[in-house]
Amino acid sequence: MMWLDVGIVFLLIIAIGFCYRLSERLRSLKGITSVLAPSLERLSQVLNGANNSIGFLKQATETSRKSLDTYIPNAQALSDDLLLLIEHADRISYRLDDLLVKASGIEKDLRQTVLVSLRQSEKKNNASEGTAAKVQSRPVGDPRDLFVQRVISRYPKDPLPEQPQSQERK
Repeated sequence: MMWLDVGIVFLLIIAIGFCYRLSERLRSLKGITSVLAPSLERLSQVLNGANNSIGFLKQATETSRKSLDTYIPNAQALSDDLLLLIEHADRISYRLDDLLVKASGIEKDLRQTVLVSLRQSEKKNNASEGTAAKVQSRPVGDPRDLFVQRVISRYPKDPLPEQPQSQERK
């Protein structure tokens, strides 16, 4: 039985040593806890502030969503109006291009007609120089004026665009 008593005593000595080391570590942890207590309190305050900030952020997000819900339909309507205006402007630009082509053709015809008319008037003036010296009278009509009147009479006047009544009073 003696071996049994020696074995138990040996185990008790090991247990006492283990308990002593455990006690030292627990004391050091208590010291660390007292050092960490202000940091833990500050961390708790920061977390509470973050929770409050998240609440404010949720409110701001909800307010922004409501505002966007009112502005998006207005923006969509404006976008549709802008697309309509762009399409109308495209059609007008094509019409203006066509009118410019027609105007350049008319201008070309006018220049040719004026040149022909001037040549004819020069021939008349040269032929009538002898009589013009005798009679100091001015010709009845300038050929250029007559030509412009003939060209203008060929093309009918475009009606003036009507102005909307809503623009009369602002």
